[in-house]
Amino acid sequence: MQFPLVGVEPPANVTLECHNMHNVLRWDYGQLVPGLRFRVNIRSIARPPKESWVEPPAKQADVSFLSDPRDEYLISVTAVIGQNESNSAPPESIEFSYFQDSISERKCSLDLPSVNVTTLHESKILSKILVRFVHPWLLYKIKMPSQKKSKKLPVFRYMVEVVHQKTHTDPTNCEESVCEENVIVVASQEKHCVTVEGELEKMSVKTLRPVCAAPYEEPPSYLVHVWVVSVLLISSAVAFVLFMVYRKKTNAETSTSKFFKFAAKGMPESKGYLQEKILVPEVVPCSPTLMEEEKEVTSFIKPCDDAVLRMPCGVPAEADKGLSDSVEVATDEGSGYTQGRDLEPDAGYEKRAMVVS
Repeated sequence: MQFPLVGVEPPANVTLECHNMHNVLRWDYGQLVPGLRFRVNIRSIARPPKESWVEPPAKQADVSFLSDPRDEYLISVTAVIGQNESNSAPPESIEFSYFQDSISERKCSLDLPSVNVTTLHESKILSKILVRFVHPWLLYKIKMPSQKKSKKLPVFRYMVEVVHQKTHTDPTNCEESVCEENVIVVASQEKHCVTVEGELEKMSVKTLRPVCAAPYEEPPSYLVHVWVVSVLLISSAVAFVLFMVYRKKTNAETSTSKFFKFAAKGMPESKGYLQEKILVPEVVPCSPTLMEEEKEVTSFIKPCDDAVLRMPCGVPAEADKGLSDSVEVATDEGSGYTQGRDLEPDAGYEKRAMVVS
């Protein structure tokens, strides 16, 4: 059994900070002599006592593992030099727990994750705000090794209190990843501020300070959207028309020249050109015996030209005078063609026998 050594100074100003499952025990000490060590004494209701050692010059200990809300803890610090030790400090130990209904002197709590408050509707009498925040279990479950891992979120039961109005909502259960609550507030307040407090796995969860809503902004009227869309459509139509006019002006000369070139290719240059390009279909005689005679007759025929345009095709220029005496010129009374009945018997045309098949 060890006895306190006279001259071994006990730690002073021992304090505990326990919040958001982060627990730190701190203390002060006068002169740090060689061989000095600090022992952290831990007792709990549900577990046997245990201890943790700290080497100087450190004068604090991280005891975040003491965060089970189903337990209550007693903690103190003792200075030890060799086989001798000081009195524990504080003498009555520090009692704490995360269990919100604990009888411990010190109750530790959790901060609610960031809260977002939005004004949904503003009127002269009453307004509506929306309170939203992430389920606190998603933030603190990693720090709770004693809790079984489960895909289903535990129930978070909470209330929303409106600042300056002394009113609060009925208790609400949240099992979703995002908790939401609509709250009716008095519109006479310049700012709509709220606090949220609830219970998660027997632990107290609350906002650190009031959270206020941003000033209300009237949503834009649908007429504004119609006006914007109309302006865009009109601008697009005007731009399209200007583009078509510009394109027509820049391409007018090119299109006209191409049109005339195309037309010129299909137009004859002179009357004689047309006459030379006319093809007379060949008439195949009904009798095979006439085919050789047709070849002999047409072999010496020359093509017509402008000089003999009014003469029968194939007739030499020397026969001009002889033919003019024997062929009667058509008058205006006729149809413009010389009828066969007006030809003289000796007009020089070969008479052929008609072959009846």
